[in-house]
Amino acid sequence: MELVINFSGGKDSTAMLTHLRERYPHLPAHVVFADTGWEHDGAEEWCRAIVSRFSLPLHVVRNPHKDFFQMVRQRGKFPSLAYRQCTSDLKRDPIATWIRRNTSDPVVINCIGLRAEESIARARRLPLSRDRRLTTRTHTVWTWLPIHAWTEQQVRAYLAERDIPLHPVYQYLNRFSCQICIGMSRRDLVAVKTHNQIAFRRI
Repeated sequence: MELVINFSGGKDSTAMLTHLRERYPHLPAHVVFADTGWEHDGAEEWCRAIVSRFSLPLHVVRNPHKDFFQMVRQRGKFPSLAYRQCTSDLKRDPIATWIRRNTSDPVVINCIGLRAEESIARARRLPLSRDRRLTTRTHTVWTWLPIHAWTEQQVRAYLAERDIPLHPVYQYLNRFSCQICIGMSRRDLVAVKTHNQIAFRRI
């Protein structure tokens, strides 16, 4: 069995990574970071620093045909909450390609740090499900949400107990994702306008 740990450098994926390495240190684990081309400055370096605490390398994947802004120009519009092309094209698909090319065990567990508390849609997700797209006759891939039942308070307390830092962006935003995300609240957008005017003007 192999673990593939989806890692963004945010609080949830960091808590998930820490939890998995504490609980299953004997399992082979691969940490994969999907670069959309619209990450915060220094995001990859931050991720490498966190992952290095567990003596693991960070595998960085990208869509070879487009980044976030190329995708927007090709489509003629931004992604929406109903049509999250940024997630599917720039994160999920590159990670799926990495899994196909780099895992060899008959059973692969694709670990994602989604939590039920975040939204109604995420609350409805099954904590464990078979990935039919990636499963073959000789290769079974499961999608697992290890911290699905955790609250944000639990995540923050868990990391604080272990002296694992949060990225400085958490001083004004609640999530460490793209510099500006379609899921941001008005409060977050105002915070971005104040603290990251270059990103705000670009959007």
